[in-house]
Amino acid sequence: MKKLFLAICFSLLWNAHASLAKVTEIFDQSQLPKAELPKPSPMKVHAITEEELTDFLDERLKKTVIQPRDEVKTKASDVQPSDTVLQAQKEAQKGIFQKIYDNALKRLDEQQSQLQRNDLATPQIFDTSKQQQKQWDMPNIPTIRTNLPPDGKSTVVPALEHIPYLMTNIEILPDGVTKFTDTIVVVANGKKLRNGLTKILPKDIVSRDNKRHPINYTLINVSVNEQAVPYKLLENGNSVYLIPRENYTLEPGVYTYKLEYLADNLLWNYGDFQEFYWDVTGSFWNLVIARAGATLSLPMGKKPLGQEILIGHPQNLSSQEVVLINPSPDTWGYAVQRPLFIGEGLHLVVSLPEDVVLPPAWDKRLLNTFEKNADVYVSLLTFVAIALSFIISWKYIRANKGQLKVTLKKTPVMLRYLAFNRYDLKSFGGFLLDLYRKNIIDIQQADDTLLLIKRTDDLKSLNKSEQKAIHYLFTQDEPVFNVSKNSALKIKRAAKEIEKDLRQTLFRFLTKLNSGYLFFSLSMLFLGELFISLFTINIAQTFGVLLISTLISISGIIIFSQNPQKLWLQILLKALGCLFILFSVLIMAAVVSLWCILFVYLSLLTIKYYTTAYAQRNGLLKSHIAEIEQLRNRLIRHHDNIVLGREIANQQPSIWVLDMEKDFISEPLSEFNKLPALLTFMKKFSA
Repeated sequence: MKKLFLAICFSLLWNAHASLAKVTEIFDQSQLPKAELPKPSPMKVHAITEEELTDFLDERLKKTVIQPRDEVKTKASDVQPSDTVLQAQKEAQKGIFQKIYDNALKRLDEQQSQLQRNDLATPQIFDTSKQQQKQWDMPNIPTIRTNLPPDGKSTVVPALEHIPYLMTNIEILPDGVTKFTDTIVVVANGKKLRNGLTKILPKDIVSRDNKRHPINYTLINVSVNEQAVPYKLLENGNSVYLIPRENYTLEPGVYTYKLEYLADNLLWNYGDFQEFYWDVTGSFWNLVIARAGATLSLPMGKKPLGQEILIGHPQNLSSQEVVLINPSPDTWGYAVQRPLFIGEGLHLVVSLPEDVVLPPAWDKRLLNTFEKNADVYVSLLTFVAIALSFIISWKYIRANKGQLKVTLKKTPVMLRYLAFNRYDLKSFGGFLLDLYRKNIIDIQQADDTLLLIKRTDDLKSLNKSEQKAIHYLFTQDEPVFNVSKNSALKIKRAAKEIEKDLRQTLFRFLTKLNSGYLFFSLSMLFLGELFISLFTINIAQTFGVLLISTLISISGIIIFSQNPQKLWLQILLKALGCLFILFSVLIMAAVVSLWCILFVYLSLLTIKYYTTAYAQRNGLLKSHIAEIEQLRNRLIRHHDNIVLGREIANQQPSIWVLDMEKDFISEPLSEFNKLPALLTFMKKFSA
């Protein structure tokens, strides 16, 4: 019944407008004349016979290439039907950072301006239908014969690049999902349709009070001359492009495209009724559409409360020259009675009963609500999860439970830092006593003279920094070092090297302790960004943008947190860190909302705060600091055994750095007790 209705309807329309066969091509709106075209010069007319006319038409048709269906190339394509699509291809050729920057600025501009329904309100009006009609009113237009849907009837159409037939079958399913089947016949000659056909779909549906929510598309199938062609959905600005996956050259000929796709969240619920809006032709093709129409099917025999069918440019729409027919109880047909010129479209606005579709189940309602602001909800949940994990871990750390077991070598220098949170001259004295314990040096004192004597050149038990400190004190020709103020520079250099080793050891240790927490929290953040990307059309692109911008943000936060001693360098690093952070915000703004960006930064700041707190003395170092008190008690408990014999040599580095030397200097003094010599060392350099 539908096919019969469409065949009769379009046959009537075609016969009523035979002037359509007299057309010429329009490549760009800017080419349209500003004023009335001058009248053509009188044509020379001469009579010809019917046989001469047949020969003339045959000669014309020989020059027209019509590609058979079985020879159609089915590689993917990329169409440039209008300036809009050409601009999209230019955007694709830009560098990644230029593209991200441009999209970010565009998104920020859109958020600051009042949202408008771009399908109806934003395009500029070009009242050029009459002018285009005049340019098509040219004699001797070449024609070709082709079979047009729905019944495959042979029809003569102009052999110029245009769309001779467009029909969209719209079916609203009981669950509210809308199924579209577009049948589009194109005549290509290698100018505008060089690479096939692309259709532009709206990204959002906009209500009467300028509220909007996203439309969820699912691509079913695309075929050209009944052969499947791989297509994809590509989000670009406020539109979604139904575009081929790969480029291919479309040879001149006649092609029948069939596009099948689903759209969810397309109906807007106003409480007592629902509204369906759709731009059938898209209003973006740079091609004249000879015949355009649509059918709308409703579920369960429902009937529309009201229908409005409009044609023309988006800001100059008219309800004239449109046919509405009801071929069956649940189907309505719409046909345009004239050609649609460049920039014109066929718009359907249908009011439906509130019960036209089944009410969505609670899980679907929840999912729809979540999908509308998925980036905000996911980033919020990610922030909460990261914050809670750190808070719980902090409680365990404070209670000395569940910590990562990483060994910290308790050298005398490290013991003093853990006990008093500092490195000083006494710390270096503990290093000297440790060298004495390892039998690398000997410490001799005679009256006020203090000598350090190098016993061995085998320094394998020392790390590189400790070996370097030894080389500052001793040379190959001078194995004896006289400790005096004249040698203060060498002592200072050696002490600086030991301090450097302390800082590096602490950094490596705290990094290892923090690595588990840092890896877990950053993994949660990146996993959250992946989930955000799953709710977008361009999953890989969105995730790549979020990942790159997050890494830039981390770099900016690290740079900003540096505090060098020089003021000018501090200012430079602060400014550079702010630039990194601002740049990352602009990048993320291209794909997510500002609320999402806020929660991402809160997550990063939470990670920085807790990883910094863990490095403090009441954090991951707390259990190691607690061991110092245990060591102090053990030394006091074994005092009598330590002061006798060689045991003092093993324990005096710890005794010295913990400020317990006075308790272990008593007569008779063991020959291995070098604590008095170290007191002399302190007097020489503390005065």
